[in-house]
Formats: sequence, structure tokens, C-alpha cells
Amino acid sequence: MIGHFRGEYIGRETLSERQQALNSQLHRLLRLTEAFNLPVVVTNQVQANLAQFFGDPNKPTGGNVMAHACTHRVYLRKGGKGPRIATIIDSPCLPENKTRFKITEKGIEDVQEGNEDTQEA
Repeated sequence: MIGHFRGEYIGRETLSERQQALNSQLHRLLRLTEAFNLPVVVTNQVQANLAQFFGDPNKPTGGNVMAHACTHRVYLRKGGKGPRIATIIDSPCLPENKTRFKITEKGIEDVQEGNEDTQEA
């Protein structure tokens, strides 16, 4: 989502204008979800916080505007040796949780616990 806005609003001096435009677009999507009972999936970029020494240094780009506009936030990343990991970061009705999955020719499949594919690097 933020990639489009980062390309058009370059530099710190346009940050306020970018955040307002982003907020406007996110609220348009929210109105569509409410009017037509539609699910909307928004993907976003992450940026590394180099000052963070412990934990995952990645944080979502777009700040509080993105965080407040999303009902459920899921962090997707590659795990070691092939499987991917989906982590629920924020949800009003679901606890924080992780699951492993893989993308194959058949589609999205669960990775069974105890399988060698589940080990992370």
C-alpha cells in the first residue's frame, strides 16, 4: 500500500501530505467494506529499525495511519528451508499466534509439525 505513496511523495517535507493521502485512501477502502460487506486485503512494506538490538527489527511502513486503519494485521515472512510463517500481530478477536505454511502447485498447504520443513534457519 505504502509503495505507491512513497514513489509520489518523496522526502521528509512531504510526510504530512503523504500521510493524509494514505489516510484518505484507507478510509475509502473501509467505507467499501462496510457498504458492500467486502473483505479487503492490503499488503504493505516493512522497514528495518537499525537501533533495535533484540527481537525483530522490522516495523511496518506508514506509521499509525496504517495501524489504525487495519482490523487484523498479519506479518508474513519466509522461514528457513522453504515454509513461510504467518504471525497475527494485532486482531480484535484473535490472540497473537504463528502458523507455518507452504505454497505449492496445489495452492497453500499447512506444514505439519515435526516435519523437517518446519525448522527455521
